[in-house]
Amino acid sequence: MPTEDSFVRDCFGGEMIALLDVGGEGRYATAMNLNPSAEKTLGLDKGQPIPNRIDGRAEDIPLPDSSVKTIIVERTPLRNESIQELARVATDDATLVFRHPVDEHSDPHARVKEQINGEVDIDQLELDGQLVQQLTIRHVKQAAPPKRYSHR
Repeated sequence: MPTEDSFVRDCFGGEMIALLDVGGEGRYATAMNLNPSAEKTLGLDKGQPIPNRIDGRAEDIPLPDSSVKTIIVERTPLRNESIQELARVATDDATLVFRHPVDEHSDPHARVKEQINGEVDIDQLELDGQLVQQLTIRHVKQAAPPKRYSHR
């Protein structure tokens, strides 16, 4: 996995990524779409190429640390590895938006709130005819603990 700013510079003209849609197929015109599939799987454009596509999955995002300003995750599985990767690629002041179906028995974003630090806002909205919970986190990265050196 690349960890150098040169990857973003080479692929995206030197700019940090303003908007990353995880699992995206082109809903947001300005987004880079992280998707393992090269073609759209939904809607009238099914089978058409996904625009602005980055080949990858949320568990292993091929971007350097702190390279994305805004991240949207809609109805994409939230595994612990994915949550950790999203936090890794988010800039220090990133906004992360998670939209998942409302579940009356459990919080679809409980693990996200435990693993990503920041100011949290929760709302419900309709997305493509489905009621979803929207979790917005204004990211705050924790400082790494100081290194301790032992003298022998």
